[in-house]
Amino acid sequence: MYSSSTIFVLTLGNGVNGFTLDPQIGEFVLTHPNIKIPKRGKIYSFNEANYFDWDPKLQDYVNGLKKKGYSSRYIGSMVGDIHRTLL
Repeated sequence: MYSSSTIFVLTLGNGVNGFTLDPQIGEFVLTHPNIKIPKRGKIYSFNEANYFDWDPKLQDYVNGLKKKGYSSRYIGSMVGDIHRTLL
C-alpha cells in the first residue's frame, strides 16, 4: 500500500505481519508483528452517501453504532479502509 509510507502486509498462512519500507536502507522492516483483528472495535466502514435509500433496519443499525460511540472510517477503497481499521 502506498501513502506517506509504504507498508507491505504479508501472511504465509500462520499469522499476519506488516513491514514498513525504510528508504534509508531500501528494505522493508518489521513494524507491525502479529496483526490481528480486534474482537471488538469502535470503527465501522459504510459509504453513507445513499443512507436515505437504505432499508430502515440498516439505518437503525448504523444510528445505533453512532450512539454507542463508534466512528466511521470510510475512504472509498477497500484496501485503505481495511488498513485504517486494522492499524
